[in-house]
Amino acid sequence: MNTLKITIALAAGLLGTTNMAHAISTSTATFWGPAPYLSSHDIPTGFYQGGLPVLLETLEDNTLDSTLSASSGSIIDASTWGSLVDSVDADDGDIDGVGNGGHSWFSSDVTFTFVGSGPLPTAFGLVWTDGSGTITFSATDALGQSLGSQSFTGIPDGSFGGTTGDDHFFGVQFAGGIRSITIGTGGGIEVDHIQYGQMVSSVPEPTSALMLSLGLLGLAGYMRTHRSARGGLATLSRKALFS
Repeated sequence: MNTLKITIALAAGLLGTTNMAHAISTSTATFWGPAPYLSSHDIPTGFYQGGLPVLLETLEDNTLDSTLSASSGSIIDASTWGSLVDSVDADDGDIDGVGNGGHSWFSSDVTFTFVGSGPLPTAFGLVWTDGSGTITFSATDALGQSLGSQSFTGIPDGSFGGTTGDDHFFGVQFAGGIRSITIGTGGGIEVDHIQYGQMVSSVPEPTSALMLSLGLLGLAGYMRTHRSARGGLATLSRKALFS
């Protein structure tokens, strides 16, 4: 009986470990980037379920998608800003190191908030294309609580003329849902390719899953042995009655 208790406790403990590992992975935001980005092909592998976002807002139609709101700024293009526009390189139809042929979002520090009617994104990102100083990227959860913030130096190239070598992807994953993302440097910036979708579903850690399987196999083995032993005692008792 003690062996049975130990085996059940082992299995229950491993179940708890697996659930705890799952809870840790879903209650902590994971920040991605900064990663060089010249086209949508540079969306990091593993960021979205199925590899693609639900929305990729390139701004090329000169409007911001209705599922997003922005705290400040507006869309700019070459017709108003000339060579100062810094869009994602591929948006003008060619990856050539020049980004002033497309559209971008110009503002100071800006927050993009999901205002759609569907489920909150669990993966949310954008591409920083121009500015100067220290880049800070942060996010909030469904209740507007901070999911964390990260700051980076050394990315801006010092040019405001549409160069694309300093364009970088910033993103965050959070299984509980992401309400908004914020990026800024304390001065004027440009961003592009605002995007969101669903993250890859989390799974139990391989080690925990393996240990759980072993624990359950041990429990099944004990039960078989226990039943066999009881069957043997019953046979001996019947033989004693007729001897």
